Amino acid sequence: MILVVDLDAVCRCVGHDLLSFHGMLGIWSASCVGTRRKEGHVIIDFRGRPSTPEFGTYFIPSRLEWIAKRVGARGVSEAYLNASLVMFLDEMEEAGVTLTVAVGRNSPEVTIGGRTFPVGIIPNDHLVDLQTAHPDRIVGIAGVDASNTLHNAVEEIERYVGDGPLKGVFVEPQRAMEAHVDDERLDPIYEKCLELDVPVVIMSGPLAGENIALTDPAHVDSLASRFPDLNIVCGHGCYPYVTEIVAVALKHQNVYVSPDLYTFTPGAEPYIDVANSFMADQFLFATAYPIRPLKEMVEDFMSLPLSDEVRDKALFGNAMRLLKMEH
Repeated sequence: MILVVDLDAVCRCVGHDLLSFHGMLGIWSASCVGTRRKEGHVIIDFRGRPSTPEFGTYFIPSRLEWIAKRVGARGVSEAYLNASLVMFLDEMEEAGVTLTVAVGRNSPEVTIGGRTFPVGIIPNDHLVDLQTAHPDRIVGIAGVDASNTLHNAVEEIERYVGDGPLKGVFVEPQRAMEAHVDDERLDPIYEKCLELDVPVVIMSGPLAGENIALTDPAHVDSLASRFPDLNIVCGHGCYPYVTEIVAVALKHQNVYVSPDLYTFTPGAEPYIDVANSFMADQFLFATAYPIRPLKEMVEDFMSLPLSDEVRDKALFGNAMRLLKMEH
């Protein structure tokens, strides 16, 4: 099943003419938008990892297959197993995914559940290269080391986001320094994101750190209270704290919930319940590729009991607003 969406809904979601978007924003060229409009489908995957050797250093096949099986994946992407960007772009096309938000990573080794996850270093130069080579299909989010060990985080943001083309920042302080996301040592990172007016994507979910309490949404609540103008995206949706994170989103309009593959795990129903009500403008579609293949994620997402308006916002409208794709 390939998703088909009425692109007039895009204008309802973001309030602008799609044909006014342009490649200088680092998203789509006008010609690409025109093509996609004719084809009639737009999907933005807000958390993906293109199948390149650089991303493959973190998701090695044995670990990928273990995680995939645990979350109910029906298969493993051949594109990822072959570290083939060409195959990945073909997989995007087959699944109907228009744009992948490639999330970087710069974090230390961590042991979770008796399994060691290696040092995760996806060079931000690699994200720039991907976005430059495929501006109509890939946009990058800079991964920074919250502990300032691998680099100075603020300087890295300035280089790749302020002076560079990347469109946001990803941090995982739980792994970098065994800290919660509201740790005041992270304030310079958040302040820089505010200065540049870009979203920050925070790691959450059951694999955020050695202790599952490190993903407790109470700390997102605290962070959003201290930085009410900072757009905060909770990657993996703070699962399994589902009711807690949707309550945080109720309180704070600057908190976005992106449960990606955890949308389909036990206990995830409140994500969908509240997406159909107060969280419609704060819910983001993402695949967490390569843990599940793209087409599998798109088909499963389309089967969810979401209204057409909410589905359109989740698939592209909310992401467009966060990434400044309207002007």
